[in-house]
Amino acid sequence: MYTGGALLLAVVFLFLSCSLLPLAAETTEAKTYKLQQRIIENPRDVEAYLQLAMEYSLANNFVKAVETYFILLRIDPNNFHAYNNLGILYRKSGQFRDSIHCYQQAARINPDSYWVPYNMGLCYEAMGRMQEARESYGRALSLNPSFTQALQRLRSLTDSGSNEIVPVLPGLAESQVYLVDSETGQPRIYSPDAPARTDARPAAAKPVPAVTPAAEPEKISEKVVERIKKEKEARKQYRTTRKGTAAAIFNQAMDALDSDNLEKAIEYYVSCIITERDLLAEPENGLIRKGLEHLKERPNRMKDGQFYRGLLIFISGNLELAVPDMQSYLESSRSRGKDINQLYVDEATRIVARHEAEKAEAAAKEQERAAMLAAVQNASSSEVPEPEQPRASDFVLKRMSVDQIIDEADRLSRESRVQDAVAVLETGLQSEPDDLRLLMKSANAYTDLLLLKGDQEAGKMALSRFEKVYQKAPENSREWAVAGEMIQELKGRIR
Repeated sequence: MYTGGALLLAVVFLFLSCSLLPLAAETTEAKTYKLQQRIIENPRDVEAYLQLAMEYSLANNFVKAVETYFILLRIDPNNFHAYNNLGILYRKSGQFRDSIHCYQQAARINPDSYWVPYNMGLCYEAMGRMQEARESYGRALSLNPSFTQALQRLRSLTDSGSNEIVPVLPGLAESQVYLVDSETGQPRIYSPDAPARTDARPAAAKPVPAVTPAAEPEKISEKVVERIKKEKEARKQYRTTRKGTAAAIFNQAMDALDSDNLEKAIEYYVSCIITERDLLAEPENGLIRKGLEHLKERPNRMKDGQFYRGLLIFISGNLELAVPDMQSYLESSRSRGKDINQLYVDEATRIVARHEAEKAEAAAKEQERAAMLAAVQNASSSEVPEPEQPRASDFVLKRMSVDQIIDEADRLSRESRVQDAVAVLETGLQSEPDDLRLLMKSANAYTDLLLLKGDQEAGKMALSRFEKVYQKAPENSREWAVAGEMIQELKGRIR
């Protein structure tokens, strides 16, 4: 009977152990996923960024942790915990000067925190600057005289003497990642397995939560798995259904982007786009923007980085900015001999040649425009009789639509009544001051007065109107480009 009871107890214990396993071991991946979803729902959730960075720290993924803290500081530049925790991570990685700088920023934000000078003391010890370490521990004790950890380190340094070997420094447990647990702003240890140490300001004991049934954690686990599955399904929209080698490389680029291998994603994406231009119509899941941010300041962090940056700029629609990168890439490729990608060289050459062709075309159009203006000037030198039909009155103009006003101004301009055309357009702008068509017509009419009659005041008005068009028009639009060219031209003509 006793043996049967013991066997039954063993079976029950084994069942409870297995059923509680999902509850006790919610994986770091699941926690990270939940926090990432919180950030997607609210990109300014400071607490979510802080917890995500701490999860990365506890998983020893210091690079991700540091990146997350930097994002957090862009949202909240005076976040005490971000600077304090960055100091801890930099000390762990041996970047002591960066660590000290972060602690100084944390002390500036919260001068009453006794943990900051204590952490700074640990960093000074690691640097071998023992006197500064003693001073830091002393500052920590002045803020909290019962701070036992600082007192122990100070005694350890004092007893060892300046010429003796310093005892082994404490590890991560002595300068953990912290969360606020009181209104004083003093932190507590954040760790999945290490118990919090007690000092002069202990937190109130928290009751141990009752063990929940096994079914509930299984539901939570299934919910997380289901959300991950849905996210993977959503990512499929960024995979092309086209066939062929280039399409396969495009999907490889999207896979690399999803796995945070941005450089490999850039390499694959550029290769497939050069091979098959039609893939530009496929959604690229923000790869171009991320690639430009990655290569913005340091294109040489990747082999052929200047070409990649130039091509991504070109794909974004800015040929003018892409050409310098392509020219630099072509110059560097001449000295590399056989160690070049001929496909990239051909593409860079094509883009530079296109830019030169567009420049030549623009110059030809400008010459044609200048010839037309000269012809108008010569024709206007003879007396032109006033037309019989007068211009519309202001009363009538104020009731006209924008299209009607433009038609009336065009009629007057064809009859060489430029001043009347200007007056009509001015009346229209009183009702629609930001209409790009009226602004462009007005600027061109004032330009004609400057060129035909040498009217400097008209030239100043034309410059003012073109500057307003340049501000209001969408970037890279035709109006924006024309306004930019005319601003430069008028600045050279107006005295």
